[in-house]
Amino acid sequence: MKKFIVYIFFTVLGLLMMKLSGQPMKLEFNEGSIFFNISAKMILALLFYLISFILWTGIVVKNDLSFVVPFSSAIVNLLSVILGVVVFREYLNSYKIIGIAMTIIGLVLMNYR
Repeated sequence: MKKFIVYIFFTVLGLLMMKLSGQPMKLEFNEGSIFFNISAKMILALLFYLISFILWTGIVVKNDLSFVVPFSSAIVNLLSVILGVVVFREYLNSYKIIGIAMTIIGLVLMNYR
């Protein structure tokens, strides 16, 4: 369970840093030279994603795929919406609220025994 929580943390942190960087990575070719433009925040975002990917491989191998994939996706989506609203002042409308509720209900139904 600890590995799963750390995975969620690094995934969401990677998304946050990617959004905070404010710019995509740029790969340009000019007169036979290659230019790769990337910000420090984007490098951190990629590092966090790499850590989360390594953790994810261990989680998938040792757990039921039908549980961890929907569960992790739902938690990452939920935390992303919360971060968007709190940190970036994004608008929370009724469709997002209904979607979050449906996600939670779906998780409960999928894991009901």
